[in-house]
Amino acid sequence: MEKNGLAFVATMAVGIISGCICLATASCRSRLLERAKLPHTAAGQCAAAYLDAFNSGNDEVLRGFVEEYRSPSYLERHPVDERVGYHKRVRSIFGELTPVRVALSLELQLTLLIDPKDSKDAVVMRFQLDNETPHHLAYFTVSAIDHFEVPDEYVAYVATRAVPMDAALRESTVHSVAESLREIYVYPELGQRMAEVLLRNQTEGLYGDLTTAGKLADRLTEDAVAVSKDLHVWVEAQNPMAQASTDPVNRDVSELRRDNYDFREVRVLPGNIGYIKFDMIHDDEEAQEITAAALAEVARCEALILDLRDNIGGEWGTAELILGYVLPGGTVLSHSYDRDGRLIGETSVPQMIPGEPFDDDVLVYVLTSGRTGSAAEALAYTLKHMGRATIVGEVTRGAAHPSEEVVVNDYFRVSIPFRRSENVITGTDWEGVGVIPQIEVAADEALEVAIQNARR
Repeated sequence: MEKNGLAFVATMAVGIISGCICLATASCRSRLLERAKLPHTAAGQCAAAYLDAFNSGNDEVLRGFVEEYRSPSYLERHPVDERVGYHKRVRSIFGELTPVRVALSLELQLTLLIDPKDSKDAVVMRFQLDNETPHHLAYFTVSAIDHFEVPDEYVAYVATRAVPMDAALRESTVHSVAESLREIYVYPELGQRMAEVLLRNQTEGLYGDLTTAGKLADRLTEDAVAVSKDLHVWVEAQNPMAQASTDPVNRDVSELRRDNYDFREVRVLPGNIGYIKFDMIHDDEEAQEITAAALAEVARCEALILDLRDNIGGEWGTAELILGYVLPGGTVLSHSYDRDGRLIGETSVPQMIPGEPFDDDVLVYVLTSGRTGSAAEALAYTLKHMGRATIVGEVTRGAAHPSEEVVVNDYFRVSIPFRRSENVITGTDWEGVGVIPQIEVAADEALEVAIQNARR
């Protein structure tokens, strides 16, 4: 794209104001990839069964898949109805799924590049089955990715996870991850415990069968989170041969512009109810100008609904901007502390915003789901406890601590929370607990419930 600066922002703002967010869809992109043939392996059969159930749009067929491929112990922790609801939400986002590339195929493991009917993004889908028969589904992820037109980048990502691990590299990685957790994690005692567990497991040979980078990363993540319950802790493989972009800032901005900074929909619903859906929070200047344009479009509404059901988080600055439209400027919201308990900062509502604030009697609703995370949770939590919004939907993920990514060696990086915040009203945060809605309903019912509540 050649447009830049305010001219480009103005173009996007017009798209918002017309109620038509500029999103490329499956119908307007060229489909250069044919349907992939799934392998005749246990993992391939599982993937085929899942895609058939998912694409059927039938709850009972989905239920049958979950009951067949999930273990009884898993279903004790995650009831069938919960899992069916999750897959329905995924379908509401992506539509029907078509496999277009087999990126990695083993007997019990399969990674697919997927073409979703209702999204411009591609989807990476990973299936990992248990080693023992009847080979229940042990690990399953669905991740949206950009650049559908150049899927080779994502095949490279999968190849990175398939890099073989020998005993020496595995041991040095475990020690490096453990040391990073011990030295950086926001709660020193928990950091020490995570490190001890990883090192003990290594000594006892529990990682000996993890022969690829992806398997080792997943297991280290699982073991660390089991101790800390902190969803911002993760280990991931990285490609030692990857070359940095010559212009990473422009590359990232180009992607964000194309995706309209993850703003999906802005409109006025019947009853003069403003509705804004955005699926990530970005902090740069253009993101904030788009946010201000979206809020301006619903400025005359008598109620405001912020849809965060698919918002996985992001950065805090734009969340503060949103708060500036509904809370008094200068209001102190929280204090931040480092791992030694020292006060290192505070957050407050901005004194100035690029527009007019909403009247105090404008009702505010925030829609949440089990996927809502991080900075999106912070926005919901703050609005709730400052008495300014009603949260409608599901309990959120419970990931509160800001984190940093640490490169531990050529093959791995680790995400480690390094500070914590305390809300001025509650004296705590939502870590491990999530934001609890005042009106708790299934995520796919939340919008209608909020609308009905607002009209009353």
